Amino acid sequence: MNYPQKNKFIVIISLLIMLVFSSLFTGWLTNVLVCIVITGTALILLNYIENKRLKSESKIIDLNNALAEQMQQHASALLDTVVKLEVSEEKYRSLIEHASDAIYVIDFEGRFTEVNASMCRMTGYNREELLQLKVEQIIDPENLKSEPVVLGPDDLHTAVMKERRFVKKNGQVFDVEINVKKFTKDSVLVIARDITNRKVMQAGLREAELKFRTLAEKSMVGVYIVQKGTFIYVNPRFAHVFGYEPNELIGVSSVDVIISEQYKALTLEHVRAKLSGEVESVNYEVMGRCKDGSTNWVEFYGTATQINDEPAIIGSMIDVTERKKIEEELRLSEQKYKLLFDSNPLPMWMIAKSDLSIIAVNHAATKHYGYTADEFLSMTIKDVRPPEEWDAMYRGYAEKAPKWGNTITTLHRKKDGSMINVQIFGQDIVYEGRLVRLSIANDITEKLRSEELLQKSEANLQSILNTTDTAYALFDKDLKVLAFNHKAVGFVRSQFNHDPQNGDKLADFFPPERFPQFIEFNQQVLNGQNVSYEVDYLQTDGSKCWFYVRLFPIRDSQENILGLMMALYDITERKNIENNLKIAYERIHNHISRIKNMAWKQSHYMRSPVANLKGLAELLKDNPADTETLDHMITELGRLDAVIVEMARDAASHD
Repeated sequence: MNYPQKNKFIVIISLLIMLVFSSLFTGWLTNVLVCIVITGTALILLNYIENKRLKSESKIIDLNNALAEQMQQHASALLDTVVKLEVSEEKYRSLIEHASDAIYVIDFEGRFTEVNASMCRMTGYNREELLQLKVEQIIDPENLKSEPVVLGPDDLHTAVMKERRFVKKNGQVFDVEINVKKFTKDSVLVIARDITNRKVMQAGLREAELKFRTLAEKSMVGVYIVQKGTFIYVNPRFAHVFGYEPNELIGVSSVDVIISEQYKALTLEHVRAKLSGEVESVNYEVMGRCKDGSTNWVEFYGTATQINDEPAIIGSMIDVTERKKIEEELRLSEQKYKLLFDSNPLPMWMIAKSDLSIIAVNHAATKHYGYTADEFLSMTIKDVRPPEEWDAMYRGYAEKAPKWGNTITTLHRKKDGSMINVQIFGQDIVYEGRLVRLSIANDITEKLRSEELLQKSEANLQSILNTTDTAYALFDKDLKVLAFNHKAVGFVRSQFNHDPQNGDKLADFFPPERFPQFIEFNQQVLNGQNVSYEVDYLQTDGSKCWFYVRLFPIRDSQENILGLMMALYDITERKNIENNLKIAYERIHNHISRIKNMAWKQSHYMRSPVANLKGLAELLKDNPADTETLDHMITELGRLDAVIVEMARDAASHD
C-alpha cells in the first residue's frame, strides 16, 4: 500500500469511527464523550499525517536541494567537461553515455542531434528514432500550449532549470526536470531527470495537508499547533472559543493571550513536560481568558511532534464551560441529596441491582430496624424480606423501577424478628458508577391495623344504617348532600320524585314552600342546637305520611361544626293510631251522653207504671180477691214491658 492510499484508508476508518460513535450516543455527557473520542481519533490521525508530511516534506526538500545542487554541479561539470573535451569525441561520448541523467542535444529548430542511453530508457525510443524527432514531439501538447519551446542563438547563455511533461513512446505522460544551456553556437545541451516519484510524493503531501486542514477547519473541537511558544496554526473553532479570528492568534504567545493568570504556571509546566519528552501527551483543564476579558473553562489535549526539525505541540481543545457548570450543579445536588438522604425521617437505602447488596443506609433505617450501619452494609435485601417473597423480589429488581409515586407493599423483618408492613418507593439511579435502586420504606403496619378497624367500624355502621327504619342524610354547611342511607333514598324518591346523589343541593329538590322554615332550623343547628319536629306529606291518594325529623350538628375533634345530620322516622302508623283513638274516644263520649239521655228519658217513662204497680199492689194486699185491681196491675206491667222494649230498641239503634 503506497503512502496516499494508506492515508485514505486511515481517514476513512477514522471517519467511520466518528460516525459510529456520534450515532450511538446522545445527551450532554454523551456529546462530551463523543467529542473526546473524535478529538483523540483526530489527534492520532493528524499527528500521523503531520509526522508523515513533515518527514516527507523534509526528505523532498533535502532531496530537491541535493538534486538541484548535484544537477547544477553535474550540469556545470558536464558542460565544462564537454567544452573542454570538444576536441576529444571519444571521451565526450563516453561521458554522455555513462551519465545516469538523460542528456540530449538539439539544434535551434528543436531536432535531436545527440541523445544518450538514459534518454532512450526514459522515453522508450531508441537512438535512431529520437534522432528523427523534434523535441516538441516528446512534450505533452497541453504543456506546449502553456509553455512553448523557445530556442535561438541569442537565448540560453546561462543554464535554465524548469519542469516539463514528456510523453513516452507508449503514450505515457510523465514529469521531468530539465537543465537547459546553449552548448555550441548552433545547438543546446539539455540534461533531464524523471521526477514522477517526487511529484507523487508531493501530491501525497499536498493531499495529506488538505485533509488535515479540511478536518481541522471543519472540526467541532479546537485544533492548534504551537512552536517556539507561539501559535503557528489554530482552526476557527479554537479561535472563536476565545472570541478571536484565527489570524489574530497566529504568531501570538500561546500562554499569555488565552490563559487566565492563575493558570499560566500550570500550562507552562505541561508545555515543558511535553517538549522535554517527559510525557507523550497531556490532558488538563484550565481557566481561559477571552478577548472581551471574560473567562471560560477549556480542556487541552496535546502531543509533541517535530516540524522542520523543530519541536512543536499539536493538539485539540474543548470548551468545557457548560460541563463545569453542570459538574458544579451536580456537586451541589449531591450535597443536597446526601443531606436529604441522611436526614430523611423515613428509612432509606441503596441496593445494588447486580447482587442485591445494601451499599448505603440512613440513620432512620438503623433506628427503625434495629441493625447497625455496619450490619446493614454486610447484608442483602433478602435478609429483610421473607423467603416466600423472594421470587417476586428478584423479578422486581430485574426490571426497571416503577415511576416515582408508584409503590409496592411488602413485608420486612426487623432485627428482633418482628414483621412489619412497609410501603416501598423505588427509583433506579447510578451511584459511584453502579446501577442501584434507591428505596424509601414507610412502615404502614399501624395504618393497616387502623384501616382494618375503621373498615370494621364502617361495615358495622353501614349495617346499622342500612338495617334501621330511620332515614339518615349528612349535609355540609351549604346543605350539600355528603352521604345517605337506603332509607333516605326511598324517602327522597317517594316524597320528592328525585334520585339523590352525593353533591346534590337540598334546595334543588326540597319543597320551596317549606324551605324557609328548614333554613331557620338549619341556622339553629349550625349554632349548636338540636332541633326536632313532626311534618306531614300529602300523598297522591289523598292520605298523609307523617315523619318525625331530628336535626343535630356534626362536629370535628376541635368542636368546629362542619355540617348537620338529618334523621327522619316514619310515624304515619302512630299518627293514624292516635287519630283513631281520638275518634273512638269521641264516639264513646257521645254514646255515653246518649245513654245518659236515654236513661233519664226511660226512667221518666218507667216511674209512672212502677208507681201505679206499687199502689195496686198495696190494694191487692188488702183485698186479694179484687180482680179489678189485678187487671190494673197487669195493664201497668204491660206498659212497663213496652217501656223496656223501647229502651232496648233505642240502645240497638245507637250502637
